[in-house]
Amino acid sequence: MKLIGQEKLSVIVNTGEDLEVSGLHVSPDLDTVMYTLAGIVNDEVWHGIRGDTFEVHERLKREGKPELLRIGDRDRETNRRRTDLLKSGKALSEITRELCRSFGVVANVMPMSDDRVRTRICTEAGFISFHEFWVARRARDRVKSVKFEGAEFASPAPGVLEAIDDSEAIIIGPSNPVTSIGPILAVKEIGSTLKREREKVIAVSPIVCGAPVSGPAGVLMEGLGYEVSPIGVARMYKEFANMLVIDEKDDGLATEIDKLGVKVFSTNLLMPDLASRVKLARTILSLAGISDRK
Repeated sequence: MKLIGQEKLSVIVNTGEDLEVSGLHVSPDLDTVMYTLAGIVNDEVWHGIRGDTFEVHERLKREGKPELLRIGDRDRETNRRRTDLLKSGKALSEITRELCRSFGVVANVMPMSDDRVRTRICTEAGFISFHEFWVARRARDRVKSVKFEGAEFASPAPGVLEAIDDSEAIIIGPSNPVTSIGPILAVKEIGSTLKREREKVIAVSPIVCGAPVSGPAGVLMEGLGYEVSPIGVARMYKEFANMLVIDEKDDGLATEIDKLGVKVFSTNLLMPDLASRVKLARTILSLAGISDRK
């Protein structure tokens, strides 16, 4: 079900988790967005392609060459195309447009930057990559800090700032505020532009009843000294977001969030099925003053 035409949609995507796997440049967040908009994402795990096979991944494992990420065969071809195009000298933003066209995606999907930014988690054992922290070690290490290497020198990808300036509304989805949204905000020109456009920014809390809906957001927030609650999310976003959408079970936190200068709207944030996803999307569009448009 479409609430808004893809041609009206721009998506700025985190690339801090990009990594090399078996000689391939993998952009997990870019691909998840692209596959979702193409209607082929594996929505049981929200990455990879629905119905994909894993023959190459399993063969490499048998050969003693295990991969950090479980990459499907069709997904591997996407990564192979990206890698070949990067080697030919094309920028990641240009490649993303090309890949999107091949999957029939007409939305303007953009990496946050064409420059390399790496998310590094500082633990008691030293700095490790996000995927080592989450996939290999299952967030067992105590987090001391998080660094976005290269963000201080990175420039926004072509079209990113224009998309922010020209938008009717900006929605920060319920992604991990530390490692999915944090790298985007760490690109200085993106962060400063969002601050300037703060009045039209609506963020959605990924924390419900003191715990993340999924992923390691809670461990990361706690490690950085933020309360694992919508209040902590509001503190992280208060410079960038005018409103925070929280779950109705966290209604009691609204007054505290409002004191931070962030408006609050509560609704049911859990999305176990398509109907609940559509309902939440329609609610957020309404808050942004945008009616359903096909």
